[in-house]
Amino acid sequence: MDNKPETNLTINLDEPVSKKRRRKNECEMETSNEQKSVLYSTSEQKETKTRKKHVASFRLKATGETAALTVPTDNRVPLLLTDIQYLLLHSLLGNLNLTQPPRWYVLDKCNNVSQTTCIIIEGISIKDWEKHQDTMLKTKKIFNIIVEIVTPSVYKGSLVKELALVPLTESEKESIIQQYGSMNLALEVRKDLMVMMKAVFPIRDGIPENFKNISLDEKFPRTQLILSAWQLIEEGYPVPLNGKLRKMFADYVLSKDEYNPVTATSPMFGLDCEMCLTRVGSELTRVSVVNENHETVYESFVKPYNMITDYLTRYSGITKSILSNVTKRLEDVQNELRELLPPDAILIGQSLNTDLHALKMMHPYIIDTSLIYNLTGERTKKPKLKALAREFLHEDIQNQSNGHCSVEDSLACLKLVQLKLSKSIEFGDAVHTNRQKYKENAQKIAIQPDYALSIFNHIIEQKKTSLVVGCDDITGDYHTFLTQAKESLCTQLKKTKLKKVKLNTVDTTEDIIDTVKKSVDDYHLVMGHIKLDQSSDDKQIIHKIDEWIESVWSSLKESALCVIVFGGSTNDNGIAMMKVKGVLQRP
Repeated sequence: MDNKPETNLTINLDEPVSKKRRRKNECEMETSNEQKSVLYSTSEQKETKTRKKHVASFRLKATGETAALTVPTDNRVPLLLTDIQYLLLHSLLGNLNLTQPPRWYVLDKCNNVSQTTCIIIEGISIKDWEKHQDTMLKTKKIFNIIVEIVTPSVYKGSLVKELALVPLTESEKESIIQQYGSMNLALEVRKDLMVMMKAVFPIRDGIPENFKNISLDEKFPRTQLILSAWQLIEEGYPVPLNGKLRKMFADYVLSKDEYNPVTATSPMFGLDCEMCLTRVGSELTRVSVVNENHETVYESFVKPYNMITDYLTRYSGITKSILSNVTKRLEDVQNELRELLPPDAILIGQSLNTDLHALKMMHPYIIDTSLIYNLTGERTKKPKLKALAREFLHEDIQNQSNGHCSVEDSLACLKLVQLKLSKSIEFGDAVHTNRQKYKENAQKIAIQPDYALSIFNHIIEQKKTSLVVGCDDITGDYHTFLTQAKESLCTQLKKTKLKKVKLNTVDTTEDIIDTVKKSVDDYHLVMGHIKLDQSSDDKQIIHKIDEWIESVWSSLKESALCVIVFGGSTNDNGIAMMKVKGVLQRP
């Protein structure tokens, strides 16, 4: 006999049939409602999942994480305002216009960013945040990503000027893409070297004197080849930036106590070092410097303090006998180079960061031949100096059996820069060659209106403009800088007058916030710029800021990017918060 599970089923034979039928119907209704509920829930989940697939998101890379306030101050490496500008550009132009990924963040599904809102608050710094963050509970609840940034306030610069470099109109986006080929290259070419360099190095104001009359037969300014402040950091150059880097380079010296602004007539010097291995690592054994006339203006052997374990003769050409009678030490070389170099000198070398680390010196104006020349089209793949000399100078260097010659290498670097300056900024650089192709393709597409819309519809909406909101102490500054930028751009592109950015001048800070909230649905980019009165009560101001940020955030639509910038002070850096608004809860 089969064992079957017992079923407890009780039937009341005395129960009226109508009542039985009613109970049956009720049971069926309950089952049907449960099924509907499950189906509705599944459908809602699918809808939410589908929406999430198309919502942009923001997260930090390792470089961004080291700037986060969660990192102890001594181990933190602040970002530059250029980095924030890059994020704003990325959200406006989309992934289509990137030649390489951002260095400090990932903006997933960037082309689905619905709108960008940026609130800049001058007069509040990282110290204010650290002191009063417990008062800003609403802001803390919204933003889980907060990074330290070096702002112009540190060197009494103009925060407006830097942010005004962002192309704020929709029509300017297309023009910039056509002109430069991509967002990365636009930032490279248009960068203002003095803007952030002053935040890192002691650079005086004013026009520098010419130390030497140089005959310039150059197709473009040499300053366009100089690494920007964030490129120096990214490429591992020693820089006197607060936090981890200042601690790391505590025993390094500046090449000058104070620098002049660099110009198209600033003198260039090729520099190369040779190193050996000691019991503490790599140390300097030889340094050579050549000038633009190809003359050796400095040459010296250097004796390390620590015991040498490997002279690396096959690379350096240095032997025990060469250093046996040398008495010059590292600090002697440092002092002599500080005396030799003018305050606006441009140093040239192949991966010069290695040489400056060996010298334990920091310098602001660098041209790196491993970056301005490229044979593969990928910035991460750097060419060897020997290959560059053979390809472009038709010279065979570094072929001596007894090692490299630092004079030969420094001269080859200088010649490579001079050759490029006599040609074009694209010369010898496959990355820029790709840029030129991109530019030509963009221009071809632009003359085909129907096709152009299908390609650029996510970045170009000619009927929209961007909006900058502020009181009269802010919008006047924006008007000045934006007018200059537009005139320059129109001249370069030989176009008619470009569409104006809308500047909205209001009476109070409360009006700024209200206008921003009302405008986020009508403009692709809205920037609200507030200047705080330093004499106001701290807690009262902090509480107001918390309310402002929360109200602006609440006004944003799904997948909007919100960036909050605290402008810092003359003594302290600023901070930046950023977040993409996720899927909105349906009622």
